[in-house]
Amino acid sequence: MIRDDLSLSLGIISVISWSVAEIPQIMTNYNQKSIEGVSITFLTTWMLGDIFNVVGCLMEPASLPVQFYTAVLYTLATLVLYVQSIYYGHIYPRLMKNRRNHQMVDVEEPLLREEAKRPSTKSLLCVVSVFLFLGSFNLLSGSRSMDLRGKDRVFVVGGAGARKLLEVSSGNLGENNNIGMWLGWAMAAIYMGGRLPQICMNVRRGNVEGLNPLMFFFAFIGNVTYVASILVNSVEWSKIEPNLPWLVDSGGCAVLDFLILLQFFYFHCRKVEADSVKKKHETGEEAV
Repeated sequence: MIRDDLSLSLGIISVISWSVAEIPQIMTNYNQKSIEGVSITFLTTWMLGDIFNVVGCLMEPASLPVQFYTAVLYTLATLVLYVQSIYYGHIYPRLMKNRRNHQMVDVEEPLLREEAKRPSTKSLLCVVSVFLFLGSFNLLSGSRSMDLRGKDRVFVVGGAGARKLLEVSSGNLGENNNIGMWLGWAMAAIYMGGRLPQICMNVRRGNVEGLNPLMFFFAFIGNVTYVASILVNSVEWSKIEPNLPWLVDSGGCAVLDFLILLQFFYFHCRKVEADSVKKKHETGEEAV
């Protein structure tokens, strides 16, 4: 009973973490009017994984309505990021160019930048609160109809990089379940592979400007708590095997998310060191 409660608690933390993971990056893109720091390949693979996520929920007989709604919520959040990449990458620059051509005042650009920075903190808190409420309400309302004490099944919160809710019955290993397993492995490859272009892009640029570390921090927490929610419930192979694709996916993504967080730390330290050397050099020139 304690294991079930702990597993459910960790699962709730995972779902909430994923419910808010993309919001900081969405707000960063809005404030900066740019999405240059985010790899479009990373977003594309994330979007494909979310679509497979929804399809997997539809094809899995044991999936609950709340699981499908949560998967749709994740997909919509990723869709917002994808739309931002199109708007700020192609449409917004053209709009600004046309506006500058029709304006006679040179101060318009600084005013627009200043205006873009105003809603950051308050808007972020409001949006995070809404997503927290929706995620918690959906999960808790759905949990009332779940039998979490059954000895013949394991309740899993999270999935596909902790972005899928899946309940697998040990007696339900038919054709639909096999399809769900194939989708699970496909999502694992997509989600883990999607991190690599972002990591390479950060290395190539030599910085992580334009990225919000909170997105990867929440993703890391969501993945780790998802894996823990399964292992705490049971370490028997019969319980782990149906969830193996999602375990491999979440564990691998957690490692890659942590690597991206290390990139934030490394580039920050390098920037501080470079600024320090530059300041000393300028001070030395002034002394001469």
